[in-house]
Amino acid sequence: QIAFRSNFRGGNGAWAIYVKDLDVAVADGYTQVTFSDETHMDYEPSWGAPTAEPISEDATLTVGSTVARAGETVVVPIQTTDVTGLDVLGITLSLTYDPALLTPTTDGVDTNAVALGEIVNGQNPWLVEQNVSSPGQLEIAMAGDVISSGGALAYVSFDVAAGAVQGASSVVRLSSISMNEGEIVTTAVSGTFTVVEIVYGDVTGNGAATSYDSAWILNYVVNAALIPPVIVPFRIEEITPTWSSAPVAQAVAHEVADVDVDAAITALDAALILKLEVGLILSLPAPAQPAPGYAPDSATLHVAGLGPSVRPGADITVFLDASDVRDLYAGEFRLEFDPALLEVTGVALDGATQSGAMLSHRAAEGQVAVAFASARGIESTDRAVGVTFRATTGTREPREAAIHLSHLRLNGAIAQTDFSHTVRIEPFVTRLMANYPNPFNPETWIPFELSQDADVTVHIYGLDGGIVRTLDLGHHMQGEYRARESAAYWDGRNQMGERVASGVYVYELLAGDHRAVRRMVIGK
Repeated sequence: QIAFRSNFRGGNGAWAIYVKDLDVAVADGYTQVTFSDETHMDYEPSWGAPTAEPISEDATLTVGSTVARAGETVVVPIQTTDVTGLDVLGITLSLTYDPALLTPTTDGVDTNAVALGEIVNGQNPWLVEQNVSSPGQLEIAMAGDVISSGGALAYVSFDVAAGAVQGASSVVRLSSISMNEGEIVTTAVSGTFTVVEIVYGDVTGNGAATSYDSAWILNYVVNAALIPPVIVPFRIEEITPTWSSAPVAQAVAHEVADVDVDAAITALDAALILKLEVGLILSLPAPAQPAPGYAPDSATLHVAGLGPSVRPGADITVFLDASDVRDLYAGEFRLEFDPALLEVTGVALDGATQSGAMLSHRAAEGQVAVAFASARGIESTDRAVGVTFRATTGTREPREAAIHLSHLRLNGAIAQTDFSHTVRIEPFVTRLMANYPNPFNPETWIPFELSQDADVTVHIYGLDGGIVRTLDLGHHMQGEYRARESAAYWDGRNQMGERVASGVYVYELLAGDHRAVRRMVIGK
């Protein structure tokens, strides 16, 4: 950064500095600037204060540090700082590595990365060529459209030697870089590859698989079950686990989480970790098959305790019926619904907490994913898991709300079940209902319903039209006030506190702009 300051004093005339040539020199952390204006009057400022940091290069290329197991394939990323505006059209790289530990794969270098221009029809416009010029030396040449940003420049795949021992490492170094034939100044940062032996189930990186890891896996499962899936990184992707020299790649983290080695991360993986922690199994990985009595298709979902319609604000609970599923250790499912009509208010295990079951759920726009796991199996309960929805308030006309099941997996196996529940949401209507009891003596309750929030008053009249009693009920929310604890109450007395005579009376509801009247009878 160069600042110009002038001590020029004078009249109102305008002045300017025009810089034609600018030379910058760096020595011992100090910056000296020499420039000349269009009249070639040289100006040489004195040495300034030390710079806060060295002048940055135009571009920095970094080889990512990675880990993998012996015999696996590892992908090493090469990243660049933002090179927008530098018009990068060609790049040549020399990558050195330990050939006894790593061998470039035949698939070579993948440049389908964000930095390399715009992807057109799924194809990257950059051309890449590679060649192992000598053992441990990989030459890479790339050319194409102008790079539009920074980030991943290329991914280089290596096969790890099958006989590599844990802890063996290799520095993966960019021994030379050229951007646009050297026109762009670059620096290189090397990475390190290390052979590791993963600890199955330890997605948090402390060196052991525990219930904490189970919780992380269930959280991963419910997020991945959403549409579109949300892939939550495990901690070992972001912090260095005790058994590695660097955070691991996503593929390695997923291998750690897949403790039943079925190529999928499910709630059963969390259940197996719980089994290990309480000593029901002795090691991981632990391939597990469903118990002999397992019948995944017998599991169903149903709705209990509801009629064909509900009111706004009413609860609807969907239950997983697993009564015919023996030895149920883990499960997961997704429900889809109209978020304008329903909202998730709770997910609960019904009677399964005594079995040490663990539960996780994730609600998103119009869907909720649920996963549960247990070390000893969820004991016989007809309703293992319940998801409660609430019909949203503010509905002004009858609407149908549907709840669909789109995914169900029990004990790691996909279960086929057909579930779709539709409930009709009937909006509230402002109205006055018949009092009860009627006839009455000496007290009665007056129920009513409100379609929207309102100040509510009930007037009681004699047949001569005079007001006998006014019941000022105050402000009420939209809803139904039918029960004794919420309906209007009249004790059969007038404004003076005197009991009124038997006979016919008229009662009137005032709620906002709404008015309604009915009759009632006081008996002897």
